Amino acid sequence: MENLHTKETVTCEEMKLLEKMADEAGLSYYEMMENAGTKAAEYILDAFRYTYGKVEKVLVLCGKGNNGGDGFVVARKFHEAGIDVSVLLVEGEPVTKDAITNYNLIKDKLPILTPDDDYLTEEEDIIVDAIYGTGFHGQLRPAAEQIIRRCNEANIYIASLDIPSGLSGDMTFFDEPGYAVWASHTVTFHAKKPVHGNEMVQYLMGKIETADIGIGKVLSK
Repeated sequence: MENLHTKETVTCEEMKLLEKMADEAGLSYYEMMENAGTKAAEYILDAFRYTYGKVEKVLVLCGKGNNGGDGFVVARKFHEAGIDVSVLLVEGEPVTKDAITNYNLIKDKLPILTPDDDYLTEEEDIIVDAIYGTGFHGQLRPAAEQIIRRCNEANIYIASLDIPSGLSGDMTFFDEPGYAVWASHTVTFHAKKPVHGNEMVQYLMGKIETADIGIGKVLSK
C-alpha cells in the first residue's frame, strides 16, 4: 500500500484512498480540484491548438459532483485565457463542497445555461465533458443522455475529464458499455484507471493524457 501513489493504473477505490491520503498529508481536496482543472485546461488547449489552431468558443458540460467542479475550474481558466466560455449545468447546480466553491467563482462571470436553453450553437471549437467522473456506474439518466447524444452528433472536438461520461472507471473488457460521450481527448488525473486500458472502449476516449495533480509529490515526502 505504501507504493500505491507510484502505480500507473489505480482502481476507483484506490484513487479515493490516494486523495484521502494526500489530503491528510497537506494537499487539500480543493487544491487537488484546482490542480486538476488547471492542468486539464492546459492539456486541452495545447492539444487542440497543435492540431486545429485557435480556440475561440468553448462549452463546458458540468455535472453536480466533483467532476463538474473540475469543469468549473477549466471554464475559469479558459475565461482567464480570453476564450468565450459557456457552462451548461446538466443536472442542476453542484452539491459537493468544493464544486460549489468553484461554481461560485464563475457564476457571475460566465453564461450559465440549463438544458432548456439553446446551449449548443455548433460554433463551439471545443466541448468539455465534466458530467460524471470515476464514481459513475450503470446507465446514463435520460436527460444527460439526451445532451450527450446531441453533443456527440454535432461533430465538435470533445475533451473528457477523467473518463468519458457514461463509462465506469473500473470497467473491464467483459463489461458491456452503455451509451457514453465520444471523446477526441481524455485527460485523467494522477494515474490511469482500468477503463483507460480497456480496448473495447478505446474509440470513446481518443488521445489519453495523465495530469499530475500533486498527489505523488505530497505522498513522496
